[in-house]
Amino acid sequence: MELDTVILDDGIEYAIVKELKINDTLYTLFANVNDSEDICYLKTINENGNEYYTGLDDDKEFDLVSNTFAKSILEENR
Repeated sequence: MELDTVILDDGIEYAIVKELKINDTLYTLFANVNDSEDICYLKTINENGNEYYTGLDDDKEFDLVSNTFAKSILEENR
């Protein structure tokens, strides 16, 4: 299985592992293609017809997103 990859602002190539819509916002889990322990969550913003990734706003949003992804991945692996 080949994963889609993107190069983020840090210049590192990340694989798109999973996307989830949470509270009407699309979030993406990325994993560094050279270091699977280096992961990040970004959200997709639509502005004037353009889509782009941006960071999470705060710890509360991070907790919501990371917990939701963890639950989803655990359910998939049952």
